[in-house]
Amino acid sequence: MIIKVLDRAAMGYDLSFEELKKFGDVVIYDNTSADELQKRAADAEVLVINKVKIGREFLADAKKLKLICVFATGFDNVDIKAAKEFGIAVCNVPAYSRDSVALFTVANVLYLFTHLKEYARHVTSGKYTEEGKANSLIPVYHEMRGKVWGIIGFGNIGRAVAKAAEALGARVIVNKRTPIDDYECVDLDTLCESSDIITIHCPLNEQTRGMINYDRIEKMKTGVVLVNEARGAVLDEEAVANSVLLGKIGAFGSDVYSVEPFDKKHPFTALLELDNVCLTPHAAWGAYEARVRCLNIISGNIQAFVDGKIQNRVDIIGQN
Repeated sequence: MIIKVLDRAAMGYDLSFEELKKFGDVVIYDNTSADELQKRAADAEVLVINKVKIGREFLADAKKLKLICVFATGFDNVDIKAAKEFGIAVCNVPAYSRDSVALFTVANVLYLFTHLKEYARHVTSGKYTEEGKANSLIPVYHEMRGKVWGIIGFGNIGRAVAKAAEALGARVIVNKRTPIDDYECVDLDTLCESSDIITIHCPLNEQTRGMINYDRIEKMKTGVVLVNEARGAVLDEEAVANSVLLGKIGAFGSDVYSVEPFDKKHPFTALLELDNVCLTPHAAWGAYEARVRCLNIISGNIQAFVDGKIQNRVDIIGQN
């Protein structure tokens, strides 16, 4: 069996792919462009990818390809309909990054909520020494207790974030497709109206694309803290950027973008130097332990496929 890892750079150079060699020959590429895909993957029976886009045209010609393993939970970079049509199995890795993304989410919220950047700069700039005062309390920050933390999307990650928010004293409200009994579930507009902090953890689909737009932002409390750890396109990014600049959104954090990396024309470039903004390079999923876990599950997915079993097959209806 020939296994091609097409974008190792996105998965981290600290990972060992030795485990995959028990299935056959493993060839690893740091990155693979659209122009390189056809040639590199022509003889592959298994592809391991993170961000490489796999479309219908390639799949139609991939005569030897049997299995695509996505090094992620999301699989929107693969044409699943075409893969199914051509008899190519596709596996994802659900739930592996729960603790990593929850950690990053809470860290981002607290960084913004406590004005940590400004306080640290007060010391590193030399002002703390020069002013001769034992403490500085500008800008003003607040305790989390009693604040309303709204969570959009309540899967494994959203639930982990909720537990951390409660531990900090926040009241948690939730927007999810199927209401549950153990948390207060509200519609999206109510969540926007009620929350002091909003974090986003939902999948990207036609219902969620652009859901945080001018109308929804207008419903939010002035000064709301908004953090997106889902997919960039769940936001109207121009609306968010303008609302940050106008002060409607008090603080904004994001680890995901509609185009990654975003270019110099992206609306968020206007926010790069702001103290109340924390933008990170799609890193929340990638704690070392999470990536090791992901690779181990991929190995399990390949083993299940070889054994004729169904595991994490997103090309089969009802399997995730």
